[in-house]
Amino acid sequence: MKKFDLTNSVVEGTEWFSRLAIVNLIWLLFSLPIITLIPATDALFQVTNDWSNGKTNKSLFRTFMYYFKQNFWSSFKIGLPVCIIMFILFLDSWFLNTQMTATAGIQIYKYALYTFGILFGLTSLYSCPLSKKVNVSVSRLFLTGMVLMVSQPLISLLLLISIIVMAIVLLKWPALAFFFSVSVLAWLATLAMEKAYKKTANNTVKE
Repeated sequence: MKKFDLTNSVVEGTEWFSRLAIVNLIWLLFSLPIITLIPATDALFQVTNDWSNGKTNKSLFRTFMYYFKQNFWSSFKIGLPVCIIMFILFLDSWFLNTQMTATAGIQIYKYALYTFGILFGLTSLYSCPLSKKVNVSVSRLFLTGMVLMVSQPLISLLLLISIIVMAIVLLKWPALAFFFSVSVLAWLATLAMEKAYKKTANNTVKE
């Protein structure tokens, strides 16, 4: 049994915190013009995909810029539909919350909207890192992401809880959002997708 090394663990933990903070700042830099938000996010998921494959020794800025340029236009195929649907969900939610009279029908629709928003958000979080692993159509990609989310409920629940905890921490200390917001979200989504993908694949092989 390998002996626990506190010093190495602290060093590795510090390195991971540094990676997440630096890549989050790079993402913010490349997202400053709103139109580049989607390519910047796509590049971020490509970087976290490299991390999941053990490629952690690359120059973060150069690697990010390379993926940003390489996938600039293709990133909109996935990112644009997600942004449009999320924007529509936001508008619907805002409209419902501004209603003075909350009838039973409005309440039912509101909870259905929230449920759909959570499920769509989780599906998107699976689909974005999955796009770096498989080369399929956008519809097939989101369908596969939804299958992973549903077939591995424990992983999906842990991902959701992690996001809620992260949101609570960022609300308490907003300054941390500059360093540990989107990068942490992308890394958590990548880890969840990899775990769910492997488990689903193993279960399929066994059957």
